[in-house]
Amino acid sequence: MLGFLRRGRGTGSQIGVFVTPEGVAAAQVTPRVTGKPRLERCAYEKEGSHDAFARVLGRLPNRHAPAVSVLDPADYRLLLVEAPDVPPDELRAAVRWRVKDLIDFHIDDAVIDVFEMPRHARGGPSRMMYAVTAKAEIVKSAIERSEGAGLTLKVVDIAELSLRNIATLLDTEQRGAAFLYLGERRCTLLLVRQGVLYLARHVETGVATLAEAGELRPELVAGLALEVRRSLDYLESHYEQPAIPLLHVAGLEDADREQIARELGLTVREVDLKALFDTDDTFSPELQRLCLPAIGAALRRDPVAL
Repeated sequence: MLGFLRRGRGTGSQIGVFVTPEGVAAAQVTPRVTGKPRLERCAYEKEGSHDAFARVLGRLPNRHAPAVSVLDPADYRLLLVEAPDVPPDELRAAVRWRVKDLIDFHIDDAVIDVFEMPRHARGGPSRMMYAVTAKAEIVKSAIERSEGAGLTLKVVDIAELSLRNIATLLDTEQRGAAFLYLGERRCTLLLVRQGVLYLARHVETGVATLAEAGELRPELVAGLALEVRRSLDYLESHYEQPAIPLLHVAGLEDADREQIARELGLTVREVDLKALFDTDDTFSPELQRLCLPAIGAALRRDPVAL
């Protein structure tokens, strides 16, 4: 079995796949030394269509490229824990026992990986890190599904790190990027500067939640704005980073973006794949939203050392 969140470097085209109960997204990206990366293709198939996984992969130009599979956020937990004071090669084992009482299944059935957060500017008694925990059977299933479809799977990743790769492209001036991504029932807010993930925060509001809210929709959007404000304040106070002047979003309607812009006093901008990638395709806002985690996975190149 491949290592969970295993790191690797690649220079050619790469595939990203993202499977949720709603459907399957796949993308293929080729990096470039200079200029925009090349988005060869992104595609989405709703779950329930005949063999959705095979159909979406069949629309990619080169299925033999290395691949990254992204877990559905419902299939893992991202926990903020105090980093154990142990050598790097003992870190995962030490974190394993630190999180055993924080998960709702037996630790022997868990696959665990970790990645560090930046240190607080003012120091502090503890170094913090994120621990990712998932049931081994879920990771194994993702591997078997990908390899059974003929993919050369290199990495099993999580949505936060895939979306981090998108946020890194948004950080064009290296002043930091705030990125609010809406899934079906939950949104993810990322604060990223120069490729480093400073904060990942989740709110139980997604595109389906907003669609069902009716006259309560402005209230839910106001809640999103409040979480963004709290997160930006945290970045400035704990890391002493300059203010991020722009919020990028995926999954909000025009009225929602205008409301958040008014409440935050920030520019709020919909992510535009045409601005980030060299591509021949055109994308509706909904297709962009559905494909972004897969596209972010296809962007993954970093051989992160822990």
